[in-house]
Amino acid sequence: MLGHSLVGLLALLLLPLAAWSQANDFYAGRTVTILVGSSPGGITDSSAREIARFLERHIPGEPTVIVKNMPGGGSVTMTNYLYRSAPKDGTFLGYALPAIVTAQLLEPRRARYDGREVNWIGSAFRTTNVLSVASSAPATTLEELRQESVAIGVTGRGSPIYQMPALARSLLGLQLNIIAGYEGGNDITLAMERGEVHGQGTALEFWQMSRPQWLESGRLAHLVYIGVGDPQRLPGVPHMKELVSTDEDRRLVEFFETSATFGFPLFAPPSVPQERIALLRQAFADVVADANFVESVRTTMKMEITPTLGESLAQLIDEAIDTPEPIVTRARAVLEAD
Repeated sequence: MLGHSLVGLLALLLLPLAAWSQANDFYAGRTVTILVGSSPGGITDSSAREIARFLERHIPGEPTVIVKNMPGGGSVTMTNYLYRSAPKDGTFLGYALPAIVTAQLLEPRRARYDGREVNWIGSAFRTTNVLSVASSAPATTLEELRQESVAIGVTGRGSPIYQMPALARSLLGLQLNIIAGYEGGNDITLAMERGEVHGQGTALEFWQMSRPQWLESGRLAHLVYIGVGDPQRLPGVPHMKELVSTDEDRRLVEFFETSATFGFPLFAPPSVPQERIALLRQAFADVVADANFVESVRTTMKMEITPTLGESLAQLIDEAIDTPEPIVTRARAVLEAD
């Protein structure tokens, strides 16, 4: 009788090891596809490709990892597909713009997913989102922008590129003419060069990567930021919370700022076997700890690694989804002001 009990106990102890071994074997010879919810060439796409290059070295079995772009709606199009239609075996992952979680709250009829059911793998970067205009724009200071209108290019409402100027217009009284229809920050930058718009609200890291010469030459005027402070690159530029006077306004800024805290999340759809999720999370942790990855990102993207790992990221997202309804209602009103 005792012998049978010991055999049964041993079998139970070995089950997790067997599942882990199967997960290790699963990826050998397979292809993992990372769907990027933005157009090619921007900071989201470029950082996804850096992660993919190193991820295939750290996933046991060394699968081929490829990147495909699926832009639209601030990454909502991609996330809807991944959540509802993509294979749920761990071979399809998503990589999204930072505001993908707040989009669930702000646009529930369009964002057809639940962040609590998504398997969050991790985020390698946190961002500083800054509203910037060309130095040749009709207005280049906050005071001037309360009197003179400038055109700001934006993407979908689920993107920080839309949310940043919408929030600044609402809370700070800036005369911003928001021009929609662009696919990403690169498209808006080209529109700035053509004179179609004067600026955009995007990650400071985007400018560092795509137009470092604009930063060096003073071609951009930075007006206000949310997210991680950077006094060296944004000397004298105020955080938006410093410019509002009520607790309700500060809480609204904090709500939109959650996307900068998440950064660019890598995630898997629901129902992926949990041993594969554990394996992917460990592989991601190994990537962001890889000195070669850190140096490659620093060299090619002019960015520093500020990682949030899977379980911590999931906890932050759960907290964001629990934002009180009055704050969400007011945030929706800000985005629907057009």
